[in-house]
Amino acid sequence: MSKAHAFQLAYTIKPIKRIHEPQADTARAHMRKHMGWEFVDGLQTTLLGEIELASGTQEEKRREAGKMVRKQIKDAFKALDVDHLVTFTGSLMVSNLKDAIELEIP
Repeated sequence: MSKAHAFQLAYTIKPIKRIHEPQADTARAHMRKHMGWEFVDGLQTTLLGEIELASGTQEEKRREAGKMVRKQIKDAFKALDVDHLVTFTGSLMVSNLKDAIELEIP
């Protein structure tokens, strides 16, 4: 049985090369406006959302949460055709789970 968990994602998106800064801006804007998550006023790179996680141990839920959020971001970057031009580094905090989950998308 799955259960909804609130999450907070703090992140940075950087271009792999300086000339790809416009694509990084596109990815940042997409994160704020089109992922279905809320952004925190005044914190442009902090998002709030909800995720459904299956029952399991804390570690299983942490792995599942990281995998699900990472996949959503990776899929969005592929759709924007920026996946090979930007990097993503984030810290994901999920309600009722201990410790932040580090996310990286090269």
